[in-house]
Amino acid sequence: MVAEGREVRMDQVLYWLWDTSHGHGFDLVVILLFTFLSVTLYYRVQRHIELLIQDAPSALILVEAKSGRLLLSNKNAMQLLGIRRVGKSFFFPDSVSRDFLMSTVGLFAGEGFKCFPIEWKVSKNSRIKVEITGRRTIYRGRIAWLLYLSSHQASHAELVREIESLSIVRSALDNLTELVFIKNNEGELISTNKAFERFWGDRQHEGCADIKGVVKGRANKRRWTTDAEGRSCLLETYQNILIASSGERIGTIGISHDVTDWYNVQKSLRDEMERRRDTEVALAQRDTILQNILESSPDAIGIFNENMVYQACNKPFIRALGISDVNELIGRRLQDLIPNDVYSRLSETDQKVLYEGKSLRYIDTLVDSKGNSTWYDVVKSPFRDPGSGTNGVLIMARDVSERYLAAQKLEQANQELERLSLVDSLTQIGNRRYFDDQLTTLWSLHTREKKPLTVMLCDIDYFKGFNDHYGHQAGDEALVKVAQAFRAVLNRSSDCVSRYGGEEFAFILPNSTAEGAYQVAEAIHLKVRQLKLEHNASKVCPILTVSIGIASLIPEPSDKSEGIVALADSALYQAKANGRNQTCIHHTSED
Repeated sequence: MVAEGREVRMDQVLYWLWDTSHGHGFDLVVILLFTFLSVTLYYRVQRHIELLIQDAPSALILVEAKSGRLLLSNKNAMQLLGIRRVGKSFFFPDSVSRDFLMSTVGLFAGEGFKCFPIEWKVSKNSRIKVEITGRRTIYRGRIAWLLYLSSHQASHAELVREIESLSIVRSALDNLTELVFIKNNEGELISTNKAFERFWGDRQHEGCADIKGVVKGRANKRRWTTDAEGRSCLLETYQNILIASSGERIGTIGISHDVTDWYNVQKSLRDEMERRRDTEVALAQRDTILQNILESSPDAIGIFNENMVYQACNKPFIRALGISDVNELIGRRLQDLIPNDVYSRLSETDQKVLYEGKSLRYIDTLVDSKGNSTWYDVVKSPFRDPGSGTNGVLIMARDVSERYLAAQKLEQANQELERLSLVDSLTQIGNRRYFDDQLTTLWSLHTREKKPLTVMLCDIDYFKGFNDHYGHQAGDEALVKVAQAFRAVLNRSSDCVSRYGGEEFAFILPNSTAEGAYQVAEAIHLKVRQLKLEHNASKVCPILTVSIGIASLIPEPSDKSEGIVALADSALYQAKANGRNQTCIHHTSED
């Protein structure tokens, strides 16, 4: 040591300090000891603050009061508030400025505050509500705010507003035409909108099936399915992961759109382009030989390819279909030019020949706009275009209307002959053959069904005398009038009357008892009397009358139909024997 040019030795300094006459050494030791203890206590307090913040079970941060710089943060605060750590430094999210935090804390001039709610921006698109409580403290010689933050607990009024908001969201979802569903993290369906429920019905598990790849965030898929009415639909479904405002995954949302109309439009455009390409190929490949055959053939000829687009046809073909010009069909589908009902009938055989590769031949009928029918002998055969190698169908149709009409007229003539063979030419009611045929048919039916069948035989009283007195011409006229009266009495379509022979008539009354038949017989007597046909040759009445015999029974399998006729004839004989102009019923032993 040098002082004023003199060298001072260390032992001299020590002596000076500890010299009791001066007293400086003891004071210095006291000062140094106090300083050491103060520094030690200071660092222990700071360390205690750091440990308190790090070990706290809640979110705690320490912010410098003057600059707003973040000094300390524990893990809970980092997770809740989006704070990041770089080395030993802590940083707020980019969306939270120091000014925002300091302006919030600066509202309180005292040493502390409690439960002040703020909105914290965790990220640009995510924010949360937190409650902040703070107090002033000293950290490393600087004034700082020790802030405790917790998730905001909604009040009753806020809960009510939240419920109203959710109700609005629910209504908005239900008014969407898209199909919306929400699933939780466990894959359980927790919510759907009305469109989803209407479309899927009881197949909701199918509608909310996960799309492969959605676990990575977003995925979409198209698929064909059917709606609740069985209509085929193409659905395009998008699925996204739902993220809470805190950044936590809370589930999955799926939205489906019906894109069937869009698909059909695209398909129509593709079909139109394909139709035009096929048309150009068809027109280019038409040669002179084919054209001559088409123009010279009296038969209708048409060729279409595997896309149902016509490549060639002639005039008889389009005339048969009611199309005005050949070029109107070439390069187009038949379904675009004729009614749907006609096309569906024709296309059934077209499809069969095209896809099964087998020829068909059949008779078809086409009706024009005036209602006239034309019959065609149609042959449809598989056809392969040698130029393009495409498959198709060759149609040849020959007009066979003349032959078909001739056969039809012959059939009608035969039917008329058959009808005439069953009708009495004079009275125009059924004849004896008609009666026998009807009885045989109804006998079997009533035997099977165990129901009563009634036969009535009717004879005009003293008709031979009528003919002798008035002449056969008058007799024939009387037979016609009596037959018309019989037909007028029978009011059921199943009842029948026939001329059994001469002046005798036979009735068949299905499912009728003797009592019911007797009422019919009385109506016949009344109707004949109302004719007031003069009969001076009669021994019972001055006007024409009839006698009727009735037989009614339930046929048994062992019985024959001739038996009931014999019983009715016996009853008629009894009516004549009793004086005529009356009805008799044959009574069996059961009666």
